[in-house]
Amino acid sequence: MKATFRTSLGFCVLLLACDSAAEGGGKVEAKADAKADIKLDTKAVADAAAKAQADADADARAAAVAVAQVTIPTLKTVAEVEAALGTKIVLKPADLDLKGVVELLAKGEIKTAAELELFLNAPGAAAHRVDFDADGKLDYLQVVEVRLGGNVDFELRAVPSSKLDASLAVLVATLATVRAEAEGALKVVASYSAAVEGGAEFKLERDFKADFKADGVVLADAGAGAFFGWALDVKRPAYVSAHVSPLDIQIAADGAAQFAGDVSASLAAAHLAALRAAIKVEALALAAVDVPKIDITPPKVDVKGVAKAKAGLDVDHSAKAESSIKVGSGGGVNVGSGGIKVGGSAGISVGGGGGVSVGGGGSGKGKAGAGIKIGK
Repeated sequence: MKATFRTSLGFCVLLLACDSAAEGGGKVEAKADAKADIKLDTKAVADAAAKAQADADADARAAAVAVAQVTIPTLKTVAEVEAALGTKIVLKPADLDLKGVVELLAKGEIKTAAELELFLNAPGAAAHRVDFDADGKLDYLQVVEVRLGGNVDFELRAVPSSKLDASLAVLVATLATVRAEAEGALKVVASYSAAVEGGAEFKLERDFKADFKADGVVLADAGAGAFFGWALDVKRPAYVSAHVSPLDIQIAADGAAQFAGDVSASLAAAHLAALRAAIKVEALALAAVDVPKIDITPPKVDVKGVAKAKAGLDVDHSAKAESSIKVGSGGGVNVGSGGIKVGGSAGISVGGGGGVSVGGGGSGKGKAGAGIKIGK
């Protein structure tokens, strides 16, 4: 009996050991499988998170564009705006220094659309003189972002100061960006609208070396053209202006400018002054015109006091000469008889008959032969 009991007990112990080993092996395999499953789940979660983030970014961009499209009123025709204002729209290229604005943007002096709008409309602005409703007050220039595929354009729209209604705005100019990927460049084209008299003749183009990637455009020189680098950042929301009057801009005690109740963008006083000075210099450069000069200095002569000389000086106080001065009879200057005569048989006669005669073969007394005659 004792032997049988011991054998049974040992057998039981053996069975328990086998079961334990089998159970332990199962646990190891289960743990291994669990670890493998955890690794797979982690990757799947990471992929799902990345996709969710990408979808969220896309939704945010789409929402921003949708908001911009809803908020920005559609432009009316010039005729419709004229009918609403009861006056004819008059816009000229000189009303907006578009070239000066582009130069500031190209040099990186202005970095965002909000800064551009602040500069254009801050009291004491030097960049524009737009008053298309002719009420004696500067109109507000809205900066309106328009996204077209991969390109981003900015429209400069004038809101009439007499109405302060963005739906009556008139397009003054456009800053268009063009992705010239084959050339490795971002092109910026500035042009006046059809509402600007003679504006179609003006077109300014600037090129910036750029590297085009799937998620945006990287300018070779991040400092120069910083505005356009900001413009082509696909992650930022579209810029939407809600301002229609210069009164929307506050000037701080130190001279800095910002939108009322909006501290997201500002221009320091020194920076604002520098921008204005740069625009004024540009305006002066455009206004400078080379005027041709005509030298009518008479040749030096030896005055002998002779009554008549071929190349001398004769002051005749007779009634016929009417206090004239005659330098030379064959080639000089004759002031008198109501005008100035330069030359004899081939010269310039100003006056006499009240005009100008340039030519040769004539007597110099109003007849210029085969020349040019201005006057009667």
